[in-house]
Amino acid sequence: MQRVLSTLALAVLPLLLTACPPKDHVRLYHTEPIAPSLSIEQVESLSVLGSTRIDDGVNFSVFSGNATRMDLLLFDDPEATVPTRQFEMVRHGDAWNLFVEGIGLGQHYGFLAWGPNWEVHPDWELGRIEGFVADVDSLGNRFDPNKLLFDPYTRAFHRDHDWSKGSTASGPARTQSTVAAASKSVIVESEYVWSENETTWRESRRDRAMPGHRWEDMILYEVHAKGFTADPASGVDHPGTYRGFGEKADYLADLGITAVELMPVMEKPLDGGYWGYNTLGFFAPELSYASDKRPGKVMDEFKWMVDELHQRGIEVILDVVYNHTGEGGLWREKLELADAHELDASTAAELANLDPKEVAGLYSYRGLDNASYYALSDQDAGFYNNNTGVGNTTRCNYRPMEQLILDSLRFWVEEMHVDGFRFDLAVILGEKDRDYTRWDTVENTMLMKILQDPVIVENNVRIISEPWAISGFYLGQFPKAPSGDQAWYEWNGHFRDVWRSFVNNDGWAMNSREGAVDFGGTMTGSYDLFGDDGRGPHHSINFVTVHDGFTLYDLFTYDNKQNGCSPLNPDCCDARLSAWCDPASGEDNNRSRDWGSNNEPFKRQQMRNLFAAMLLAQGTPLILGGDEWMRTQLGNNNAYYTRADNPNSWYQWGTYQAQNERRRMHDFVRQLIALRKEHAWAFARSDYAAPPTWLDAGGGTNPNWGGRHIALRYNHPAGGPGLLVLVNMELGPVDFQLPAGNWTRLVDTQLWFDDQPYFEQSGADPTRSANAFPEPVGTATYGVQSRSIVVLVSS
Repeated sequence: MQRVLSTLALAVLPLLLTACPPKDHVRLYHTEPIAPSLSIEQVESLSVLGSTRIDDGVNFSVFSGNATRMDLLLFDDPEATVPTRQFEMVRHGDAWNLFVEGIGLGQHYGFLAWGPNWEVHPDWELGRIEGFVADVDSLGNRFDPNKLLFDPYTRAFHRDHDWSKGSTASGPARTQSTVAAASKSVIVESEYVWSENETTWRESRRDRAMPGHRWEDMILYEVHAKGFTADPASGVDHPGTYRGFGEKADYLADLGITAVELMPVMEKPLDGGYWGYNTLGFFAPELSYASDKRPGKVMDEFKWMVDELHQRGIEVILDVVYNHTGEGGLWREKLELADAHELDASTAAELANLDPKEVAGLYSYRGLDNASYYALSDQDAGFYNNNTGVGNTTRCNYRPMEQLILDSLRFWVEEMHVDGFRFDLAVILGEKDRDYTRWDTVENTMLMKILQDPVIVENNVRIISEPWAISGFYLGQFPKAPSGDQAWYEWNGHFRDVWRSFVNNDGWAMNSREGAVDFGGTMTGSYDLFGDDGRGPHHSINFVTVHDGFTLYDLFTYDNKQNGCSPLNPDCCDARLSAWCDPASGEDNNRSRDWGSNNEPFKRQQMRNLFAAMLLAQGTPLILGGDEWMRTQLGNNNAYYTRADNPNSWYQWGTYQAQNERRRMHDFVRQLIALRKEHAWAFARSDYAAPPTWLDAGGGTNPNWGGRHIALRYNHPAGGPGLLVLVNMELGPVDFQLPAGNWTRLVDTQLWFDDQPYFEQSGADPTRSANAFPEPVGTATYGVQSRSIVVLVSS
């Protein structure tokens, strides 16, 4: 039976297009919708877009619905000011295709594009203005043939953009050629050989009953791939790299977490910020995080890291940013509108950026088809919808971006073996195309297409949302697939807010609600948010701190954010007009509290309370990496800045391991994770069928929900040892009547067990946490000290 491929499929019909000077027997072909010269199996195995090696050549395919001409440029020397060869591509539907024989691995390339706002002109050459109509026209086209564009599907970049050789900007820099300046796409192929363990891991992970890795077993650790080991005291041979991260895998395994959630690791621009939430290449691991920066070796090193983590039972979750890109614009220094002597953090709004709409950076997507890849303003297509708060919002539910997202996810799962994804500002994935003020019917959007993608389903990939954006707060509204049990996990911002208020606000009672959730809801998986559509408690990602906002230590050290001049934001010290200096950025509603510089033991008690809240609640706990060492950002709650990539942001292992109180905190978290795993039957629930019994201090079943103390009793379903969790956030101690039986204390977060007099009197090891040592109780009551949490087990 004859089979016909879509116009976006790569198919290769050898048809000589034009005579060209010979070079190593290079022959130039264009592609057609059907490929009788290849078997159908060969054709279907090709990538839809990007560069694909076929026999002794490469097929290039790139999307553009609005371009009028597309050229492929090949470079033997990627630093050259002119290409080695330049070929006009051929259009089939909205795909521009070309097959070039005689090239292969290591080939550097890029594209030039023309369109309605910059017409093809016979006299044009690089650096010239001929054919120019406008930097951006009424339909949002931003074509500029002076800007070399990388392949959106490239697996590797040869370096960052070199601004000293040319600006990506339109506007005044529209005629600056970036042929030499641009980061070239490189044809690469990974040579990494996976370990024998990886085959077993991949097969096991497809089984949703995999021991220790059921959906409800996940214990997440959010971490920056570079900052985790960049400090020389991290003890790795390759600090600040994928290899260094993999070298630290034993530490993560010993801590007990089951999955790392890596902050963005896809290629970003040189000025893309420390956190990395400005993705340029959705198929390429970030070059600067590799110890071996040769094209192709970056992929190998990333795979090695994944392999090392998998060998230790640790899943790899990627934080992915498909809602906007790192294509810059409006990046120039600000204009000062106020008297410099009057300007301070409180009047930061007087710094304005007045770059016009004509000025925008053209790395790739804008220059290939701005109107197709981005969500443009209804009022003026020269501007962008900004539901992300950072501009450059993409059209996630329009076909080129839809295809890119799905192809990217499949690549990271199938080629790089990652286990899941956390979607930054995932609300954007549900917005109706060209009507960005509301969600479309979920079934019509990427929210459902991702869940139901065959690669996602087959590999049991974890799908996690950040369920908010400028356009709205959609917590609890992400879908479950109509068939099967694939469903979205969600970051539960209400859990964060309830527990921050509960420990820092003396007037916060257990029935004080945050949206749909109160104290009882947070401890039992937030049924009101996740239970109504068939999801389970584990779909609630319970966190108190993440990269956005304070660290856990800072939550008890600062009343307000400190986002001005500091080691975390040096631009506000010496480059006040920089776009990176924004003291007003970051959340203002932090629910933080400065407990005083002379109150460090109590701060540690409060930190232990919040670790206990996350790890003893039903749901999926998410720990911010470094919190186990009391990491500080000096009160900065939005340290995304490019220059924040410095030792003050990195994990300061030398400082951590030299201080006993930090080592005790690390040990406490380690012990608490082990406790959760041992009693997964109580805390790691897949359904809402076994909530705890709520008790008052006297043992009755009618607790005062308007108060600040309560007991939670968990009865083992198989008759094994039961658990009792005692919570007291009152200003004084509370005596709890214990149920009949023999009880052993497993955890008590109170100050005494972590204060210096205790270690002096007891002779206990000052590097180990006495807050998590088993001790028989031997009495009918237990006095829970002020602002403390206790865990008891029956025997």
